Amino acid sequence: MKDMQWLTQTVFCHRGLHNNKDVPENSRAAFLRAAEQGFGSELDVYLTKDGRLIVHHDATLKRMCGINLSPYRITGKLEDYPLLDTKECIPLFSDVLKDLGDKGKLIVEIKTTSRVEATCKAVYDALKDFPGKWCIESFNWAITDWWVKHHPEVIIGQLYDTYSFQFYPVKLRKQYKKMDFLAIPVRKPREDYFKKIKAEHPEKLIVMWTIRTADNYKTALDTADNIIFECNDKNADYISTDKARSFLADKTE
Repeated sequence: MKDMQWLTQTVFCHRGLHNNKDVPENSRAAFLRAAEQGFGSELDVYLTKDGRLIVHHDATLKRMCGINLSPYRITGKLEDYPLLDTKECIPLFSDVLKDLGDKGKLIVEIKTTSRVEATCKAVYDALKDFPGKWCIESFNWAITDWWVKHHPEVIIGQLYDTYSFQFYPVKLRKQYKKMDFLAIPVRKPREDYFKKIKAEHPEKLIVMWTIRTADNYKTALDTADNIIFECNDKNADYISTDKARSFLADKTE
């Protein structure tokens, strides 16, 4: 049996506990800040051209680094890619894991790639001796299938989006049947599909992303077992860390 209890013991920060001011998203500082406050983190990994695993979200570096370059094509020093003009730069995945140690609780999203085998092997090699808690998720069914085939002992989640080009292929494959958890968007209009799955398969954990507002929070209470959130460091309308922290207690009331 897989140890999935930790996935319901803390809520998760979206790309770390960041504010995109002095603490950028998907930075070493953001993940440490989350762990120090007792949160888990959701993060995103790419395999670069020169074979390193980095933590980054977007399809280019434009928004975070001001450079119109694909993360896949990064070479050289990562210090050359500062995040939002701060002292933080795009981190190596291995450095994030080293920082967190046994305090780490991570939902690791593997970004869609044509190099499925190489990327997934590299991620497994990085995580196999990590003393913290971790699980894998991806939008790409080929990636989640790789983990089901090669490492079924790992906790594996299917990410869903509302866009038809992503939603319908994984729906038609009934990908949820192979998964330990489903990571679903707070956005409509697919909620009936997920509620039906949960009713028929109550053992499947539902993790909802990305919870930012009070309305998002209410939706998650109705549908999800846990949340990935962003707090009001970024926006006055966003929920507070205290509110996010109370989700699991509110869920049981």
